[in-house]
Amino acid sequence: MYLTTRFFYPHGIDGESMECTIKKFEEWEKAIKYAHRYAKGLRFAGLQIEDEDARLLYEITSDFNVYDYRWNVVFNQS
Repeated sequence: MYLTTRFFYPHGIDGESMECTIKKFEEWEKAIKYAHRYAKGLRFAGLQIEDEDARLLYEITSDFNVYDYRWNVVFNQS
């Protein structure tokens, strides 16, 4: 399961308080399609996709930069 959170400005005014829409998808491909479908326009403020463990997997920023965190590997340096 994947959870998308889309942040947007209700009236398209930069600096106003944002609202968000949360949507659940069973398939990764559908979550990505949704992300890129709604990542446009003056009202768009960002979008994140998380897995069922609340790990951030994918992000589109308000500047339309795309970050794919699925392949990041963190090693414990102890």
